[in-house]
Amino acid sequence: MAKSPITIPSMIEADADYADLVARQTSINERIGEIRRELAETQAAISAEQATAGPRLRAPIAELVGDADAAAVDRRKKLSDLRHQESDHEEANSVIQRRIYDRRSFASRAVIAAVRAEIDARVSAVVAATEAALTAQADLESLIRDLEAEGVEADSLRSGVVPFFLTSGQATRYVAEHGGKNG
Repeated sequence: MAKSPITIPSMIEADADYADLVARQTSINERIGEIRRELAETQAAISAEQATAGPRLRAPIAELVGDADAAAVDRRKKLSDLRHQESDHEEANSVIQRRIYDRRSFASRAVIAAVRAEIDARVSAVVAATEAALTAQADLESLIRDLEAEGVEADSLRSGVVPFFLTSGQATRYVAEHGGKNG
C-alpha cells in the first residue's frame, strides 16, 4: 500500500527560537571565517615585513624614539584586535551551540506535533496489521493443536511455521499499548 508523501517541517520552520539560534550560529561562523582570513593576511604582511626589514623595535618603543612605521604599528594592532575578535566569536559560538542543544527538544516536539495525525494513522495501520497477524497466528496454533490431538507429531511445524515475534508477547503488548491511539 503506497502512502501519500508527507511534508515534514524542519525544526527551523517549526520553532522560531530554534531558527533564531541557528541563524545566529550561521552568522557567527561566517564572521569567524572572515576574521581568520583577515588574520592570515595580516600575519602574512607582518611576516613579509619582518623578513625584509630585519629586527624591529616593539611598536610602543618605536613610537617613543620616533622610528614608528605607522603601517607596521597598525598591522600589529589589527592582529591583536583580530585575535580578540576571534576568541570572542568562538566563545559566543560555544554558547549558541549549547543553547541550540537545549532548544532541540522543544523544536522536535513542534515537528512531531505538526505530523501527529500522520503518525497516529501509521501506528493504527501497524496495529491493524499486527492484530491480523495475531489472529492468523492463533488460527495456525489452533490447527497445530488439532493435528496434535489426532496424534500427529507436529513439533517440527511449530518452530518452522509459527513466527517467534508473534508468540513472544511483543506483538500483543504493542497492540495493547498502541491500539487505542494512546501511543
